Amino acid sequence: MPIADSLDRSKLHFVDVDGVNVRYYEDGAGEPLLLFSGGEIGTLDGLDRWSLNLPGLAERFHVFCIDKLGQGHTGNPPQLEDYTFEYQLQHTHRLIEKLGLSQVNIAGQSRGALLVTRLTLDHPGLVKNLIIVDSATLSPENPMFPSLRWYENIFLGVPQGPPTRESVRLEMDGQAYSREQITDDYVDRMLEIAQLPKFQEAQATMAEIRHGQWLPSINRVRSDTVRMIDDDGIPVPTLVIWGINDLSAPLPLGQRLFERIAATTPHAEMHVLNGAGHYSYREQPAAFNRIVKSFCLDPL
Repeated sequence: MPIADSLDRSKLHFVDVDGVNVRYYEDGAGEPLLLFSGGEIGTLDGLDRWSLNLPGLAERFHVFCIDKLGQGHTGNPPQLEDYTFEYQLQHTHRLIEKLGLSQVNIAGQSRGALLVTRLTLDHPGLVKNLIIVDSATLSPENPMFPSLRWYENIFLGVPQGPPTRESVRLEMDGQAYSREQITDDYVDRMLEIAQLPKFQEAQATMAEIRHGQWLPSINRVRSDTVRMIDDDGIPVPTLVIWGINDLSAPLPLGQRLFERIAATTPHAEMHVLNGAGHYSYREQPAAFNRIVKSFCLDPL
């Protein structure tokens, strides 16, 4: 039976945050749960990646799923100097303030995990529970698994010219343990984003400033965040979820990250999902949702 993967567009909203139109999905009731995807400005990451999880999570949470700055249907940074991870952090905090939220359960995958972990460390009282998912970016650098090598190899295969269904599938197919979850609806939504003029503008800008501006900024935040975890731990209960079949963020990175978190964070758990790659939440949505609900709402 085909997987049901439609996104209820009646639950999609926009809010202006410092002159940037931010798209988010809102559904459900109860404790707030914020979801952030990975990727960076000008990549095909955003709230659409969570489509298989949203209905189930909304049964127990008031869910807010976000298109980060420069991703999905959210606008790009207002100025060239704002293409930094520090500005993305500031903008995300302003978004949460604009939504009037506090004591949130917050989840981030891949580069989104660095974002939500740093928000947790920088803003005491903002976060109730932290969920880290498949994040090589947050993990300390390991020469056995060099940062970005997997992505550099996969994107060599992206053809020149306008985006197509085939080109937007390349990264998703490469990351997948099972391609069953890469539905036609999902691909259609990714292609819609790839065809947006603002998306193509962000890609062009990132190509120019990536090595001189963007990567140095993310490396600064990464090293500072790892140091803060080593020195003082994470001040809230922390859940790490990883796909055992993750190719771009192999499991040893997750295990090492969890060891460092657990050394200084009293309430920490790690769950490994079988049959799941980098988008473990999407490949095993029922298991992922069950773990999150249990950790946040029914702790031992």
